[in-house]
Amino acid sequence: MIDLKKQEELFMLIGNRLKNKVECFVIGGSAMMYHGVKANTKDVDLVFNKESDKELVLNILLNSGYKERYTFLVYPKKKNVPILLELDESRIDLFSKKIICFELTESMMGRVTGVYEYGNFIVKLISPEDIILLKCATERAGDRVDAKAIIEDFKINWDILIQEALNQTKEEKEIFAVFLYEFLLELKEDLKVDIPKEALNKIGKIAEDELVKRLKKSKEKE
Repeated sequence: MIDLKKQEELFMLIGNRLKNKVECFVIGGSAMMYHGVKANTKDVDLVFNKESDKELVLNILLNSGYKERYTFLVYPKKKNVPILLELDESRIDLFSKKIICFELTESMMGRVTGVYEYGNFIVKLISPEDIILLKCATERAGDRVDAKAIIEDFKINWDILIQEALNQTKEEKEIFAVFLYEFLLELKEDLKVDIPKEALNKIGKIAEDELVKRLKKSKEKE
């Protein structure tokens, strides 16, 4: 497990070895620690807008003793999976803009709630709403419990989740709205999380409309 102090020490190590400024977005449990919702995390999750920036950080970590893990053990048959690294009890996941079925958008980058500088390493903190969205995308053990904690600790703007469900559901891409709807429904029914019925219905309608549209297109191709 990694606490905030160890995470910041890791970021400083990276920042001190970078020759130029590199930006990334911190997500998942790593972001929750900055928001004060979580004391520690199993994985440090970083998303890079540029593939070249990810490669720079990857090389620093590999030269610092980190070893690559087998991705398929954590994300079986998933697309847009991260590079998984580990050293002793420290685990780091490096994503490039696309996070499984989710894509880093301009709107998401515009909702950043904090910026932290560790030498040349610039770490941007995503909003509580975007943490929930990405918890849905990664679907790892504990993600529903984490999402429950976020919803209970923050006043969530549900319009953001509704709009992002529309933004993410595009032609030839995975139907994110379906995953989001099922994720939120399980939170509401299984973990008794207070999710507004109107928000859940709107996301469900987006998912239903997209499924119908794709089914229609599939039949037209037959």
